[in-house]
Amino acid sequence: MENLIVATFQNKDDASKALNQLKELNELEDIVIYNMVMIQKKENQLEVLYHEGPDTRDMPGESAFVGTFVGAIGGPIGMAIGMLTGVMVGAVGEDDTETFIDDLMNKIGNRLQPGSYAIVMDVEEYAELFVDSYLEPYHASVTRKTIAHQYNKYNEQQWEELNKEIDEEEESLKTATEENKLATKEKIRELKAKRDEKSKTFKARRASVKKLIQDRIASLNQKISTSEGKRKERLKAHKEELEGKLNKWNEKVASALI
Repeated sequence: MENLIVATFQNKDDASKALNQLKELNELEDIVIYNMVMIQKKENQLEVLYHEGPDTRDMPGESAFVGTFVGAIGGPIGMAIGMLTGVMVGAVGEDDTETFIDDLMNKIGNRLQPGSYAIVMDVEEYAELFVDSYLEPYHASVTRKTIAHQYNKYNEQQWEELNKEIDEEEESLKTATEENKLATKEKIRELKAKRDEKSKTFKARRASVKKLIQDRIASLNQKISTSEGKRKERLKAHKEELEGKLNKWNEKVASALI
């Protein structure tokens, strides 16, 4: 199951060791990490200490103001980090995405205080036991929320809002005065360019994560061929979950509007 996990820590040493343990779990194929970010909360700023994944490639490598950081990562994981650090992220409609983030934040409460650390990750888990047991020695407080379909909902919401704004501007163009027509046309051009850019971003993320899953399935096939007993069965079940996700994504892309 794909979950958004927030693990909070009171000191850097615990957070750093936990990060290394999560990388090890990922290498062992016990989990699949799609995105992972380690941050430290400060008074009016957060510091990005580590980031990896298709949604984090363009993020700044060193300290970053929260607004810049959240704008770079986007999606539910970016929204969660924004709310986790006390910064509202853009305009979010009253839909499933907002409810998803609100539910997660209600679970976390005020645990991330100035000076403390957090690891936020989008991860495929076969069972909660793996992440929880690996983080327990580092005094982590772990919260998770199922993230299935949340990225698509977020992307579709962004897409619909842009289309609505373009439609409104094109409608206003019909009755605009001559002196306002040029400005309206320019705004429409900018909105369409923004929509095209978002479309490219959505497709790039899908392609990147799809390749990650395909690579992980190939790796699992190798491990299955040399495994026995319960481990072999677990790896096969994990592979079937990933194949199911891949099939659903292929169906989604085939019928997508973007």
